[in-house]
Amino acid sequence: MEKLAIDGGPQVRTQGPIVETDVFEKEELDALIEVAQQKKLRRAEATIEYERVIAEWFGVKYAIAVSSGTTALHIALAAFGIGPGDEVIVSPYTFVASDTAVLEQNAIPIFADIDPITLTLDPNDIARRITPRTKAIIPVTISGTLQDMDPIMELAHKHNLWVLEDACQSFGATYKGKMVGTIGHVGVFSSITGKIINTGEGGIVITNDTDLYEKMWGFMDFARKKSLGPASKYHWGLPCTNYRITNMQAAVGIQQMKRAWDMIHKRTENAEYLRTLLADVPGIVLPSEQSYGERVYFYFLIRLLPEILGTDMLNFAIALAAEGTYNLDYLSTTRWMIPQHLEPMFVDKIGYGGTKCPFECPWYEGEVSYYKGLCPTAEKACDEVFWLASVHPLLEKHDLDDIAAAVRKVVFAFIEKKEKGIPINYATDEIRARL
Repeated sequence: MEKLAIDGGPQVRTQGPIVETDVFEKEELDALIEVAQQKKLRRAEATIEYERVIAEWFGVKYAIAVSSGTTALHIALAAFGIGPGDEVIVSPYTFVASDTAVLEQNAIPIFADIDPITLTLDPNDIARRITPRTKAIIPVTISGTLQDMDPIMELAHKHNLWVLEDACQSFGATYKGKMVGTIGHVGVFSSITGKIINTGEGGIVITNDTDLYEKMWGFMDFARKKSLGPASKYHWGLPCTNYRITNMQAAVGIQQMKRAWDMIHKRTENAEYLRTLLADVPGIVLPSEQSYGERVYFYFLIRLLPEILGTDMLNFAIALAAEGTYNLDYLSTTRWMIPQHLEPMFVDKIGYGGTKCPFECPWYEGEVSYYKGLCPTAEKACDEVFWLASVHPLLEKHDLDDIAAAVRKVVFAFIEKKEKGIPINYATDEIRARL
């Protein structure tokens, strides 16, 4: 067996790291320059056109472009009327914004566990967490993996709940012939750098509900009323916020939408190529495919089986980084998932202004606590599901070959070490502290 690079052997990849860059071509640059030359940098005609293109692409009545996926989540919850004393069921396996958006409305995030295969919310556990205070559910299609939406919509109908689809990582996925994001009351997407479409920073909300659209518009733009036209300035019936996207971002977004399907298909092609290269590797489980729709790929996730590999995910990451195909800086980023219910803000109930509100306040008639064991499937996933690589459209086959070769090399070396009783302990206390 070839010696691992971390043990003194040769690296799989020597020409530098695999960089996650965005598709930004001459069309995007020309559109950006045109807006700049018009001296219309803030929200204007390009933004209106961008929203029209998005709505048409998804086949919905309304789309609003905002400053981020995080603010998109916030204005949707605000439009639902979520407030103090309310509970919203959220996922523990997601980026923190999916859950802290609930706190922005002074409501309580209630974590339901996930399905071990799809890593999306388990409808049975959602049902167990519903109380008279529950007002909404936020299913997250993590990394493009599909959520089974029918059971969630049935629960929502039965209990009169709002459904906010956090589809920030699944732009272009479909569920039973419907675009993901069009099934719940509101769908939310992110267009930050690295996502399936890119405007640098940015987010999108889509809906078919006129009332929700008017309210979300107001929360996006200083509580102005969209129906009263651009001169609407002093009709504040709700708290004022400014979550507007700029005309410059929108100009880029229009060009990204023109190539969206091409980028989605290239991501899928890259993912399937990786799947082929890794199909016979023991000790790992490849990304799931669901029968009820067509997923997309934001990232390529593999589940490591420690009982076969003889070690944990951190030692795997360190060995892979030594082969030149993984960046250890990702240990402290969103590529290394943390069970959200074990984040300090939830465990310690850190609220606004040094208080424990909204977790403990007169408006909330329930009682909530966050602790290890609350969502065991999600906790296990955070220990075993490895965010291996982006499959963004600019990756070449040789990049994917290197990624797969490094995984194969590390896996087979670890299995051999386990069989020989050789301990695998590359993780220092300093590295573990970064988690």
